[in-house]
Amino acid sequence: MSFIVLLISGLVFYIENNSSDNINVEITELWIKVSEYFYDYSKIDSFAFIYEWENAVVLRLNLNKKWIKLVDLKIDNNVALELKEILPHYIKENEKEEFGFVDKMIRILKL
Repeated sequence: MSFIVLLISGLVFYIENNSSDNINVEITELWIKVSEYFYDYSKIDSFAFIYEWENAVVLRLNLNKKWIKLVDLKIDNNVALELKEILPHYIKENEKEEFGFVDKMIRILKL
């Protein structure tokens, strides 16, 4: 069991460190496109801006999918202000979303 946990941890670490820092995101009236993946608004349950102090750091999309439930996109306050005007027309906003324990630890350790 510990071997499997180490294997999965190593895989996640590898993927996170080898992914690009900047990704293209398109928002239209029908869907959101993140890199090459399209998400119809019907497949997105809600969205949330997660803040550290007063700075927006993550746009979290909560999906209605079976395996992948969350898509976290790093953002800044300017992008958050723009999206706060656009997204509520298509998806409900979850204003109470926060980082979980594991997410907080990852951010503290800067992994």
